[in-house]
Amino acid sequence: MPKFSLQISIILFLVHLFGYGQTGIEVISQTIQSTKALKSLHFEMISRERIDDEYKISVAIVKCNLSPYQTYLQSVLDDGGRGPEVLYRANKNNNQAIISPNKFPYFNIHTDLNSFILRNGHHHTLKQSIFTFIADVMENEFIKIGDENLKEYIVREEDVIFRHWNCYYINIYWADFEWVPYTVKKGETLTTIAEKLVVSDYHILQKNEDVDDYDDVSEGDKILVPNHYAKRVEFFIDKATNLPVYTKISDERGVFAQYQQNWLIVNPNFTELDFSTENPQYNFKF
Repeated sequence: MPKFSLQISIILFLVHLFGYGQTGIEVISQTIQSTKALKSLHFEMISRERIDDEYKISVAIVKCNLSPYQTYLQSVLDDGGRGPEVLYRANKNNNQAIISPNKFPYFNIHTDLNSFILRNGHHHTLKQSIFTFIADVMENEFIKIGDENLKEYIVREEDVIFRHWNCYYINIYWADFEWVPYTVKKGETLTTIAEKLVVSDYHILQKNEDVDDYDDVSEGDKILVPNHYAKRVEFFIDKATNLPVYTKISDERGVFAQYQQNWLIVNPNFTELDFSTENPQYNFKF
């Protein structure tokens, strides 16, 4: 068993054995473990993301199967109507997403995950479930910071009620957050660099004004990358599922993104039809 996973298991065992109040570190450790145990998710999410210097709000209903990774997303329009639908199935359809615009042109569009049509106005790709991505971020930060220093960063605030969920309120503050120089290696893009560092590729793109797109870098280029995922991350974590139902992410400029769930179903039993253009409840044409 990897050292970090063993440490999490020991923490959770002691919490269960002695029943003492959990610290912020223990809550986040439990959230990481619960997220990694997920099989599938069905939820409606409101996203508020800083795009350039403005905030874009979007609402989407999402189905996600984590292994093999498959996801279906339906945007919800301001009037509650059906917006564009997107389907992605890893290792199928030539690793491309299928889009039904639900407006002109009235036919399916096949496109790469990092294409402008999918990334414009969004921080994440379809491959990044917000739940597993945040768990990966926190696990990476735990390893980077080290056990002895975690308490300096992670604080459990007073519990809150968010919608109908009884939640832990966890406040994580990286006081030493800064942008540091990075030399691009052969074959790297902003996306692969961000995946390696476990940070946001959109964050890097926005910081480096001379870079126009995620693949607009070459070997030897000097760019700036964050030394932590963010300056502050605040979570409301549902006590029943140990999953975040509200996440607020801030950098040195203020709020970078907010994600909140309207509703959440954990480990639903999906069928092949849930991730098929043949589903009669979907609106994929041809």
